[in-house]
Amino acid sequence: MLEILKQALENPFKTKSNFARENADLIAMAASDGFITTRMAAGLYSRKWMITPVGLSHYYALSGMSHD
Repeated sequence: MLEILKQALENPFKTKSNFARENADLIAMAASDGFITTRMAAGLYSRKWMITPVGLSHYYALSGMSHD
């Protein structure tokens, strides 16, 4: 999960990229838990997975980093 969140934070990846295909199960879990999204605004979606504020907090918790 940490790798998915890091990638979404540092280099948002396309929904049909090789990375997305290879990690489809983890990406589905991360999206279901609200850690990543393709939503940019109400009714506006992109083709890239991006980290959410909840995902960023979870990333910091998993990596042991402080987000202050």
